Amino acid sequence: MSFKIRNSIALGAVWLVFTAAGAFYYSYWQPRQLKKIAKDMQDVTKQLADLPGLTEEVQSLTVQFQDVRRRYDSRSKEIPSSDISSQTYAYMSRGIDAAGFLQFDMKFLGTDDRSVWGYNAYKLEQGEAQFDNLYRFVYFLENGRRLYKIATLKLVQNEGVDPDTKETTRWIAFEMELHAYYVKNIPELATSLAAKSMTQAISPSDPFRPLILKTISNEAPEGQIDVDKCEVKAILPGKAFVLFNSEMNVLHIGDKVWRGYVSRISPAKSSIEFTLNEGGVIRKLEKKIMFDRRIRKREP
Repeated sequence: MSFKIRNSIALGAVWLVFTAAGAFYYSYWQPRQLKKIAKDMQDVTKQLADLPGLTEEVQSLTVQFQDVRRRYDSRSKEIPSSDISSQTYAYMSRGIDAAGFLQFDMKFLGTDDRSVWGYNAYKLEQGEAQFDNLYRFVYFLENGRRLYKIATLKLVQNEGVDPDTKETTRWIAFEMELHAYYVKNIPELATSLAAKSMTQAISPSDPFRPLILKTISNEAPEGQIDVDKCEVKAILPGKAFVLFNSEMNVLHIGDKVWRGYVSRISPAKSSIEFTLNEGGVIRKLEKKIMFDRRIRKREP
């Protein structure tokens, strides 16, 4: 075979290879790629058409994220991953220090454990406190660093007579069920940058304060004059002499006596008037000189 024929065969083979490759590219590969590009263009066109909606959604999510972030950063509560009774007792002690004197017995009731969160329940029973102190204690529980919930609260107004001063004292007897919350597997909630020490709470007027007391003393304290048991001995202009517990006392208008004061002295009537406040009931008491009257029998 001559050299010219061999070259012609080689060129023919190369031509067949390129022709076959070109035919495969133009008939199969190129249409497939064009179809894929067209689909991608349609997807891009659809996304461009949805861009305003996506922009609004992004803005909405951004605002929602900022709100959640703001609330997270500004939260004033610390929620630990677990609640230990000893820590709760210590926290209650800090509440008593902040509120003032009050007393109660604290009992552990049990645990309500959920999948993500839970709480320990405690009962505060046989509690006694003045209204102002109890108000500050409840304020501490609601506004302190730890997350607590007062589930139930029972209040009863009590009255009694102080054995030393003989004055009526009032206090609130209370019972309370308290829930101490915790959150599992979120250690970030155990601390809070916004949590601050509780400021001094100013209690409102006592709604349990009665206008008229139910319990009052029948005995005057030492050093005060019980006008019901005193005896008027002499009346002069502006002053009166009264005998109480075998001791002579000089009283003027405005002088204080047990539960009241001297409101009037009348030499013409030989009397002295007292204005008394007996547990909310105002009473006027007038006492006069008791002259001895001796009737002599006539001799027969």
